[in-house]
Amino acid sequence: MLEISNLNVFYGEVQALNDVSLTVGDDEIVSIIGANGAGKSSLMTTIMGDNRPKSGQIIYNGKDITGMHTHKIVEEGIVYVPEGRRIFYELTVQENIEMGAYSRKLSSRQLKDEMDGVLDIFPRLRERLTQAGGTLSGGEQQMLAIARGLMSNPRLLMLDEPSLGLAPIIVDEVFEVIQSVNSQRKIPVILVEQNAFMALNTSRRTYILELGHITASGYSRELQQSDEVKKSYLGG
Repeated sequence: MLEISNLNVFYGEVQALNDVSLTVGDDEIVSIIGANGAGKSSLMTTIMGDNRPKSGQIIYNGKDITGMHTHKIVEEGIVYVPEGRRIFYELTVQENIEMGAYSRKLSSRQLKDEMDGVLDIFPRLRERLTQAGGTLSGGEQQMLAIARGLMSNPRLLMLDEPSLGLAPIIVDEVFEVIQSVNSQRKIPVILVEQNAFMALNTSRRTYILELGHITASGYSRELQQSDEVKKSYLGG
């Protein structure tokens, strides 16, 4: 689905990503963990075309999308739910969700059918369709951001820090939703997370990013048993 090779990204003289390579297979959840400043969000925004890499290649479904404009990348089927949710606070929940389909030119009937399908995954949002997005709890806003992303009919979903600022019990709910989206809709997911425990438990494979370098990668269950991962990320 996605293959990134030797990606190098700079902000001026500062190198944010250094020879980063990774792959995402069909239908799998791949997590990227690391501390603040590791380069996780830089990787996501580079995939989305916001940053132009100095070198390296991004291949998506066999097509080179390196440096492609963001709107073209979205048309290819990659959807990015950024850190901080960024919903429209004054719009209703329904209007926020509908915004996710703005580029698809759906009929009213198609839009309703698509929304019904998304709301089956988010029953709590169905109960709040007429509420303003800004009145929702943090967890509900995160679910709204994911629901809006799903309305774009993604072939690859990228989530940036979905647990940020949420209470532990709400984090569990959000990650259950992510697993449901992956299993029910067969959508591969890239999960960028500081919560290493949840990321490793949710994903099939994990990459560890430190100061712009991939320092380790492998099956998530195996990485959980690594003494170094336990010490650095799991408090073990």
